[in-house]
Amino acid sequence: MRKVSYDSIKADQAWLTVTQHLQRRNQLIAEGIFFLEKHPVDQSMAGRLVVIQYHLRSTVRQLVNETSETGPTTQPKQQVKQQWMLIHQLSFLLRQIDEELSTMGGKSPAFRSWIINKQTQFSYKTPVSAQLN
Repeated sequence: MRKVSYDSIKADQAWLTVTQHLQRRNQLIAEGIFFLEKHPVDQSMAGRLVVIQYHLRSTVRQLVNETSETGPTTQPKQQVKQQWMLIHQLSFLLRQIDEELSTMGGKSPAFRSWIINKQTQFSYKTPVSAQLN
């Protein structure tokens, strides 16, 4: 049975939030690839998004594998600490993706308009950083 504490509940909530944001970014990237493939001028940027999506998926896979290899710990504080470390790493990945999307938007007016439209439809900002402290 797992011991529940305020810290573990807070870490679980942050975990849920960061994984939701990762899923949203993955979906946004997939839609961005589709959008850019329709614009001949921006097709090379679609290739960049494919690389970003690959990086996202492989990084998440690598982090999950590393976490699985460490095995379960019986120390509740150590479990929470490991969970926070993973959350921080995933949040950093989210910031990298957001920065890359912003840079791409600066290079393509069509993509920038598309991204702004997506952001107004659904918030892709990362409120996780407030929970990480």
